[in-house]
Amino acid sequence: MSFNVIKSGFLSLVEDYGRFGLAQYGLSQAGVADEHAYCWANHLLDNHFNDAVLEITFGGCELKALSDASIAVTGADLGFKINDKMQPLWQVINVSAGDSLSWSEANSGVRAYLAVKGGFQATEFFNSRSVNLREQIGSKLVEGDEISFKATRSETDHHAMPSHFLPDYEQDVTLRLLPTYQFDQFDQQQKEVFFNQRYTISNAYDRTGCRLEGKPIKESQSRMISEGISYGSVEITTEGFPIILLKDSPTIGGYPKIGTVFSLDLAKLAQRQIGTKVSFELMDIEIAQQKRRAFNAFFAIK
Repeated sequence: MSFNVIKSGFLSLVEDYGRFGLAQYGLSQAGVADEHAYCWANHLLDNHFNDAVLEITFGGCELKALSDASIAVTGADLGFKINDKMQPLWQVINVSAGDSLSWSEANSGVRAYLAVKGGFQATEFFNSRSVNLREQIGSKLVEGDEISFKATRSETDHHAMPSHFLPDYEQDVTLRLLPTYQFDQFDQQQKEVFFNQRYTISNAYDRTGCRLEGKPIKESQSRMISEGISYGSVEITTEGFPIILLKDSPTIGGYPKIGTVFSLDLAKLAQRQIGTKVSFELMDIEIAQQKRRAFNAFFAIK
């Protein structure tokens, strides 16, 4: 049971929830860029939260179903079609052997997620099926590949996400920031510059990180001896601009960090296109923990 890759598109990767506990060996977390869309795709199919999906960036992808299957497509609107007919997102759809699935171009958002009942069965590396091109773990899809999956049809057809959960990827985004131990190394004037402006997402933006443009923080601390860094950390470069570290970022870095973006807000950033406005606001750690626990409980993340 599998799909054949007719066109691979701009960037199509097999990803799961991520690769954990290996930062001391230099391996990043990796995994899906948009956790919200990913979790909903698996949830709709009653999959395990860690089942692998296909992350399709900016479209241009075409697959042929070689078996009957139940699927869900979530995330960005990339003009998803089955046999050249537009299809709804955020719900379970049954496909038959021979059907053509295609994603044309980004109408809204950046990344679409194709989940299949039972999950994709790509090779595991270091306890995860996630591809990380920077670390040369796995590879992107190319024409002629076959991606296999376990099950055929779902027993729960027509599941759809309630409309009040539907995200708006066209809005500018405010990212909630948790101050870290280097927060107080920035003086009040530097913090005011950081929190009182709307940055712009630059073209230096991929699965490794997102560089923002705007008014620089003057007299930012010079580079330090490299130290451990994590997903969501906001580094301030020597030029005074923020870089938000994303799923494929290195595990060490040498810039001071003003804080870490709340994990669930990073899913919002993953769907914003170049030129989107981004601002920051402080978040209390206890509120962040409450929201994280609620999200994990809803999607049975353990």
